[in-house]
Amino acid sequence: MTNLASPIESVPKGSKVVLVTFVLMCVIGIISSWHLVEVFRQTHLDPEGFKSFCNISESMNCDRVALHDEFSVVLGSPVAVWAIAGYVFIALLSVLALFRAQSRFGQGFLFLFGLLLVAVSLWLVYVMHFKIGSWCIVCLAIDAVNLSLFGLSIAAIRLSTRTVAESIRSDFGALLRLPLQTAAMAVVGTGLLAAAWLGGQHLQSQIAQERASRQAAQRSGANSEDPQVLYVSRKDERLEEHKWSKKTQDNPEDENCDQGGKDAASPVISIRIGLSEEGYNWKGAEHPAIEIHEFTDFQCPYCRGAHMMVSKLLSRYPDRLRVYHRHLPLDHHCNSQIGRPFHPRACELSRIAVCAGRQGRFFETADYLFHNAETIRAQNTSTDEIAKALALDLGKFGCCMDDPQSMRPIESDLADAATLSLRGTPAFVINGQVYYGKIPDEALKALGTPEQ
Repeated sequence: MTNLASPIESVPKGSKVVLVTFVLMCVIGIISSWHLVEVFRQTHLDPEGFKSFCNISESMNCDRVALHDEFSVVLGSPVAVWAIAGYVFIALLSVLALFRAQSRFGQGFLFLFGLLLVAVSLWLVYVMHFKIGSWCIVCLAIDAVNLSLFGLSIAAIRLSTRTVAESIRSDFGALLRLPLQTAAMAVVGTGLLAAAWLGGQHLQSQIAQERASRQAAQRSGANSEDPQVLYVSRKDERLEEHKWSKKTQDNPEDENCDQGGKDAASPVISIRIGLSEEGYNWKGAEHPAIEIHEFTDFQCPYCRGAHMMVSKLLSRYPDRLRVYHRHLPLDHHCNSQIGRPFHPRACELSRIAVCAGRQGRFFETADYLFHNAETIRAQNTSTDEIAKALALDLGKFGCCMDDPQSMRPIESDLADAATLSLRGTPAFVINGQVYYGKIPDEALKALGTPEQ
């Protein structure tokens, strides 16, 4: 009597369960990787504004991991895109193994792919811990998927009553015996790799185009709506025109009335600046109702958004709020709390601001460094180029950068940050209370209603 049972039905139930579970775990990997692709897209479009669900803290932050292109992009395509292609191929291979379970084909290859996935997971764990200093929850979930796939591949081999070496030899032998199947697998694998590369390139191009569009819109909006800022010393000292840089849309005081019709909607807000007895640069009220100590890092992608938030707050309460700029560069070059390269130019950028401050240009320089942070990072803009863009006295600036004393304010702020046990940036200290990322409304109640 002819046996009409399908190959799957004749396979031990345990083997079928393992292979079906293998497919389901690949599906979970695809979904998780797809989410990481979206995180990559959003963080690169709006690094200051976008926050994923796992943007919990400095140490648990998918967004920060995604922003490190030196690790999140391989061969011009995001790692998550390559992961999707890999999981799809492994899922197809496991389905093929399920339908060819009688011959036990595919179990050796699944073991090798599982081993590769574990190696990739170990590398990503090393990068997150030792290189980036932040953990990604979704990445850890993918690591769990990879470990599960490796464990399932071992279980499948054990159920087949063969050794790992026998399973691998058998699968490679099958490739030689079945040329059509081998050719089909090669075509599918090559196609998935090509799709991952082309898809990653297309994603990068889309991000670049949309960012350019957003930046153009922001510049247009800034020119027509945003108020311009004029920093005025606490003694109302007249500021010479050549000391003002157009890069931050600041203007010397004697130009404020001759802006013409195009700037009529952009009022100039005068913000007082000064140096406290402790040597902290401050801006805002001489007799404030609230004082905010803003500990920040010029290379921190979230600090720029926080800086803009505080600037808007200060423009609403110029006579009630005072903000102290405090240096907290997360850079091992000057911060002993950072044991590995993280923000490699943060100390240098803080020192640039300190030296610009010696020429009365501290806050204008701080604005410039934040507003142009991405360009400075991408183009590795030199200190001299930054000084030229700000029209600083290059001779005095160079001497200051070489002067060990210019590090004193930064070292003092780092010591205060250590005393306060600050664990990241941006951090705001108000009446001894520390707030990370943003300032809650209840901390600002003393400001009352802004003056019209």
